[in-house]
Amino acid sequence: MTNAAPVRASGGGRKQKTQSQHKSSLTRIAPPDELIDDMAVRIWKTQSKILIQRGTFELEDAPLLVAYCNSFAYMLQAEQEIAEQGLVVPTSDGSIKKSPFVGVRNDCIAQLTRTGSLLGLDPLTRLRMLGAGGSNGNGDSGVNEFDEFD
Repeated sequence: MTNAAPVRASGGGRKQKTQSQHKSSLTRIAPPDELIDDMAVRIWKTQSKILIQRGTFELEDAPLLVAYCNSFAYMLQAEQEIAEQGLVVPTSDGSIKKSPFVGVRNDCIAQLTRTGSLLGLDPLTRLRMLGAGGSNGNGDSGVNEFDEFD
């Protein structure tokens, strides 16, 4: 019978190296005129602040954030119409059909999902972008199983 070395999970019991955070060249960015309403402006202010603090927002990302904020505002407008009219509407022949605002809402949610993912505003993309799992930005996890032999 041989005495095998104990098996240790990669990174087990060890603090992961923290990723050095990228510093955004922006400290603040004013809401652009292209935002459609006050809700879009509020979303711009909160999301741009979060992205700048993370160091993941640059000026070239602004058009994506505009699309994200406007989609959010349009989604809320569609939700309001659905709340007032219901999920179905009558047709000219007396039957009913799905409200067109349901389709608008669904399109807005799809747009939010796509642009939010590109910006790192969804949980999965955020984990990847911010290096969950200890990634140090060059593809390795920062954990070397041979470190214990130093």
